[in-house]
Amino acid sequence: MTQAARSGDTQTHQHHDREIGCYESLHSERTSTGVTLVIVGGVHGNEPTGIYAAQRVLEALNREHPSAFNGRLIALRGNIAALTHREPETRYILHDLNRLFTDEQIALPASTSPEHAEMQELLAALRAIRAQSERMIVIDLHTTSADMPPVVVLEDSIPARRLARRMPLPIYLGFEEELSGLLMDRVTNELGAVSMVVEGGQHKDDNAVNVHEAVIWTMLDATGILPIDALPHDHDPRRTLRDAAGIEQDQIYDIRYRYAIHHPSFAIRDGIRSGQKIKRDVTIIATEDERAITSPMRGRVFMPNEQRQKRKGDDGFFIVRRVGEGWLGLSARLRRQRWLHALIAHMPGVYPRDDATLYVDADLAAVLRRQILHLLGYRLVRHDERTSGHGLFRVLNGIIAFSRAFLRGPIRGGPNPGDPRFWVVRRHKLDLD
Repeated sequence: MTQAARSGDTQTHQHHDREIGCYESLHSERTSTGVTLVIVGGVHGNEPTGIYAAQRVLEALNREHPSAFNGRLIALRGNIAALTHREPETRYILHDLNRLFTDEQIALPASTSPEHAEMQELLAALRAIRAQSERMIVIDLHTTSADMPPVVVLEDSIPARRLARRMPLPIYLGFEEELSGLLMDRVTNELGAVSMVVEGGQHKDDNAVNVHEAVIWTMLDATGILPIDALPHDHDPRRTLRDAAGIEQDQIYDIRYRYAIHHPSFAIRDGIRSGQKIKRDVTIIATEDERAITSPMRGRVFMPNEQRQKRKGDDGFFIVRRVGEGWLGLSARLRRQRWLHALIAHMPGVYPRDDATLYVDADLAAVLRRQILHLLGYRLVRHDERTSGHGLFRVLNGIIAFSRAFLRGPIRGGPNPGDPRFWVVRRHKLDLD
């Protein structure tokens, strides 16, 4: 099979170009190119490692032209304005690009901010690629301010899980419920493509580029574009990922809590590290404006923010908990049971809006959130900060919420879209396709 490289020599690219390069098998008789793997690097300006890794892979492909290559690899730069900013290590200029991919922000003109212009251009590029691909997979490559092993972050759909598990890295679920405007989320729910984030290690860690390169080679194999035994080198990239992940490889975690920074004085407390177990309302994780910051729940600290510059609204830290293999297997089986979804839709306090979306009484949803809604593949689209408590108190709250919904009876015509008494939940798009 003949290959065509649109990128040429990737080293000759000017930094302001959106496309780092493209390598594809030549199908002159077809209008679509089958499977396309898209790599996005530099969505944050102080995280260029993904760009360097993509350049390495493209250079190797252009040099070796492996005959088994069947599909297309495209690499794109993210926040070019931040990557080329006069101040080094600029994460973003006015807005975090990875929080702008919402309907409301997309509707704003590109002149709103440098990041709005970047968002519009990047989204247009991805839409164009999707229109020319039978199947598209997008991997968004990042690094972290804290010292931690590489991880995969994804929306908890069965297809995304299946693909992510081809990488021997820890997997984190549920980011899209805590953060709005993620590139990953937009790609999945608008373009219908599996998308995930890979945090390759700490900023400026020399091994981070090796991890990101190994991710790209592994995903070329996982998507069927280029088998590992046909790679233009003898090293198995999965070994690089296993070595970097260490004892965390293949572990699964669920995001339970996000602390948003309120003041630029935010600072992670000395000795707090990613993966550390903490106690609810006891362990001091950070300080901010002379206040001690703890977590409202027990778990493990994830991605503590150690950026040089902190801004209001940035992620301070996350709290996660481990998910067992049994839960994942049960979830995969139950999500396919239509009768269970029908049963949920007819519970007291639950109102179906369409085949995939439900309005759920907020107090009831807070109880069902983990063990029922997540198990059956529902994500929170709109919710508030209420919780269901712990242990027996949580069970009691569940009984009270269910009883209230039952005694209230159905609301004629269903709740209004903005009714604060209800959360909105929706089945994962890729589980429906």
